[in-house]
Amino acid sequence: FLRPRNEESIHASSHPKELLVMVRPEALLSLACGLASAAPAMLSNIALPVDQNGQRLITGEASAMVHGDEYWFYFNDWGSCPGVDCCDSKAGCASCCFDNPPRPMDECQNPYGFNHTVQVYVTRDFLSWENKGQALPLSNRPPGIEFRPTVVYNAKTQLFVMWYEDRPRMHSPTSAYFVATSPSPEGPFETVAVNVTLPGKGRVGDFDIFVDDDGSAYHVRTGFDIVLLSDSFTGPAEHIASFTTPKSSEAPTMFKREGTYYITAGTGCCACIGGSSIYVLSSPAPEGPWTYHGDVGSNPTPFDAHSKANYVTKAQGSAIFRVGNQFIYLGNQWNSGLFESPPGPRNHDLLYWGLFGFESQVSGPDKITQFVWNDTITINVPEAIVL
Repeated sequence: FLRPRNEESIHASSHPKELLVMVRPEALLSLACGLASAAPAMLSNIALPVDQNGQRLITGEASAMVHGDEYWFYFNDWGSCPGVDCCDSKAGCASCCFDNPPRPMDECQNPYGFNHTVQVYVTRDFLSWENKGQALPLSNRPPGIEFRPTVVYNAKTQLFVMWYEDRPRMHSPTSAYFVATSPSPEGPFETVAVNVTLPGKGRVGDFDIFVDDDGSAYHVRTGFDIVLLSDSFTGPAEHIASFTTPKSSEAPTMFKREGTYYITAGTGCCACIGGSSIYVLSSPAPEGPWTYHGDVGSNPTPFDAHSKANYVTKAQGSAIFRVGNQFIYLGNQWNSGLFESPPGPRNHDLLYWGLFGFESQVSGPDKITQFVWNDTITINVPEAIVL
């Protein structure tokens, strides 16, 4: 029988052997076709969602994990000071101008701080968000500058695994990857591996972890290298591929659609205002060969290193996740709080939610279409079938 969900209801009749099931016609049709019904949800690129307490999401570098019918989001909290606009520096908007900023700044405005923690939220419908607290508190990691937390689920060990980058100081050549685990998605995560070394020529920096249909996990990092992880997801098994982009870039993300593997990456963006490009590559297998398909995130205007208007989303890519048959781009609109008066805290910088568009080709994989700015997007969130 069907348990009630939303407008669906079950009423017991007076006869003990009878059960009357009343269900929406569209839901019944979906079940007959073997499909879950879907509910629309709007996501804003000009305002943040709020949690169960009416508070705006704490944002930062993002990881998105789909687990059952739940969507878990992990954000690296850099603190509540405003960001820094590097556009007037000699090297321009994308530079790390924090050692020599174009105007005075407080120490807490430097994103290379030692107080980063990871905040976790969960939603089932993208309408209601629940703040689950700190997934990785300061006490659960070694001292250092923590960046890019990424969480996946390991079905073999039944543990949730978080990788993160840790630096002893800004511009340190001894940065390393660390790994933490938890039996629950909200944590708290406990660090179980430190100074994890990966094969390949890529550097320790922005990265993503992709879990394939067979349960294998792949670590893709700036440089660019792809490494098959061990069965526990806490270290490397073997280096399987490398690839390049037309310009130096970072922040790779990896996903799979209809048998084709895709990677996106963007030009360098040091917590920068204005965002970065969206380079697209694809391959029939994680091992490659990887083919570059172009940039779908830049504006057609001439590039200006000191302009905030070079890129469509005004964001740097952080994660890609799937909702039903839709693939969602999630980026950080760094320093968007600087447009507020007085300047808003960097841990409430706006996000950018984008729907990937795909065009069929005569041969080869489907093409990802050019991004356009949208104030909002609407996604269709599948409703769980409960039997």
